Amino acid sequence: MFEWVIIGGGVHGCSVATRLLLQEKTRKEDVVIIDPHDHPMEKWKTLTSKVGMKYLRSSSVHHLHPDPYSLRKYKKQKEYTKGFVGRYDRPMLEMFNNHCEDMFHAVDLKSCWEKGKVRGLWKLNDVWKIQLDDGEEMIAENVVLAVGATEYPSIPAWAEGLKRKPVHVFSHDTFQKEGEVAVIGGGMSAVHLAASLAETSEKPVHLIKRHPFRIKDFDSDPGWLGPKYLNKFNESTCYIKRRDMIRHARNKGSITRDLHIKANRLEKKKMLTVHTGEIEKVEDKGMEIQLSLDCCTIEVNECIFATGSEQKLPLWLKETICQADLPCAPCGFPIPDKNLAWASGLFVTGPLAELEIGPAARNIAGARKVAERISAL
Repeated sequence: MFEWVIIGGGVHGCSVATRLLLQEKTRKEDVVIIDPHDHPMEKWKTLTSKVGMKYLRSSSVHHLHPDPYSLRKYKKQKEYTKGFVGRYDRPMLEMFNNHCEDMFHAVDLKSCWEKGKVRGLWKLNDVWKIQLDDGEEMIAENVVLAVGATEYPSIPAWAEGLKRKPVHVFSHDTFQKEGEVAVIGGGMSAVHLAASLAETSEKPVHLIKRHPFRIKDFDSDPGWLGPKYLNKFNESTCYIKRRDMIRHARNKGSITRDLHIKANRLEKKKMLTVHTGEIEKVEDKGMEIQLSLDCCTIEVNECIFATGSEQKLPLWLKETICQADLPCAPCGFPIPDKNLAWASGLFVTGPLAELEIGPAARNIAGARKVAERISAL
């Protein structure tokens, strides 16, 4: 039996595991991280790399180490000359990833790794049973659900007119660079990807978005990390109101000022064409796709969707909810306590922790908050 089983080896799962080990709340022999990839944070690294991200959106104090100034110290120690940019000292992605890797090496996180997918989770008296897709079973005193938000890519309804399977940034590792490409979406992933393709492709790249650029420094106001906004959030006992607060607070589909400047520069150089409007009709002609917007019609060879994800729970988790009688809000998401416990020995992080942590739950700052609370038990 393990003391901790963490389902998900992305930023959130690794944040909890690293915090527990660094603070000696448990031993590496008593921790298992279950993830379908070969290495810690592999999906994060793949996604940020393929969209061409160079700097994070978060600030210098948001990373996986318990010490908020650890990344600043790391920059100085490793002599990064351009470790941070902008007024909020946004970290270089390469430096952030290396900082994580050094922490993982320090606690021997890889020895806790179990490659696989969870097929089922059941409550058995005072412990939890986890079954993997290969039939292997584990028993744990505590389970942390660190499942991400990219498992169910969101595809617009008009894409049903495509003969080919839609290419979404969350589910494809490589993208076509031959011929004309249209990136669909107006948020960070979409604009990063469109800019990256525009800089490397010999053919025109189109960015198609439904709304004007929304320029925001962060994906939610920094006030949501402290009492400024969280006091009112925590005072509300209505989870419908909490969900509404989260929905209104998140700057969905927004981009940073730096990225906006970059997109404008590429557009002036005729390397990127930006279209703002609704796609009213799509015609897949085999080698070409004709997209009819309310403002123009364009023909491209490939569409790449960067349109976010659907707010859904894994099927196996829905079965766990029924079996263990877990409390859920009207939106279907967990109602955990202040310690992020959904039930005795079952903890949540990431999107599953939104109704307790607030709008920042999905990002790195949210991962820090959850790891701090769980490790304090």
